[in-house]
Parts: sequence; C-alpha cells; structure tokens
Amino acid sequence: MRNLVFGLGILIFNFSCNNSRAVANHNSDMNNFEVLFQSEYGGSGNEKTEIFQNEKDFSTMWNATINAVSGLTDVPQIDFSKKMIVAQHFKSQNSGGTVYKIQSVEQTGNKTEIYYQVIPPNGMSTMAITNPLIILSVNKTSNPQIEFKVQQ
Repeated sequence: MRNLVFGLGILIFNFSCNNSRAVANHNSDMNNFEVLFQSEYGGSGNEKTEIFQNEKDFSTMWNATINAVSGLTDVPQIDFSKKMIVAQHFKSQNSGGTVYKIQSVEQTGNKTEIYYQVIPPNGMSTMAITNPLIILSVNKTSNPQIEFKVQQ
C-alpha cells in the first residue's frame, strides 16, 4: 500500500510539472495577436519584456530558450514585414499552477498595450520555483513601446 501511494504521488507530480505548450492559430477576434508559446518555465525569473523584429534574433532565442525548456525544435514562421514578437518574462513564483492569459492587445501608433489576466492555482499546486514566460506575435510598429497591464 505504501508503494502504491508513493507511486501515485510520483505520477501526479510528473503530470503537473509539464505545463509548456506551443499554441498555434489561436488568434483573438481582432486578429492582432497570436500566442506562440506559454510556459511556467523558460522565463528569466525577473519581470522583463523582449522584442524581436527579425527572424535571426527570434530563431536564436527560440532555439536557446524554448527548445531547451520544452524540446520544441520547430521555430514558428513569422512574416516580420507585418509582425513582431514580444516575449514577456514574469517574476518567479514559489509554486506551480499560476496561469497568465492574454486578454487583448491594443495598438495606437507605436504604443502596444497587452492586457493579461493572472489566474491563481485552483486547489493543489506543485511546490516548485517557476519562471513564467509568454511569447506572442503582434502587429509590427516602428520604435515599439510595449506595456503589459493586468486586467481584473
């Protein structure tokens, strides 16, 4: 019985630790953003926004970060004449299960405001240090100013 409980605990832990996902073709109704990758792991652990405006820089980041975290080797194909990539690193969390969900993206001139919701874990969560990361494509602007805002 003791081995059964231990084995069940290991099984639950393994399933709860893999929250990385690549998301394809999940655009907003306004078709102005697409979440390319979202994970509890892969971020820097500090609040930071990165902008990629060319294929070379984006591929380098994807292969160094996303491939290492999730094993996803296929770099999403982006038309950099129309789109740019925004990678948002969130502050480290002391447990798993928190979900960051992009609600909308509003662009005015070169200012891009990305509204997101933070959904805390529902019930049990893993006891692990997480470094959340979201990567999305948005309409390209010149001299972009990106701001992430929590939406209640």
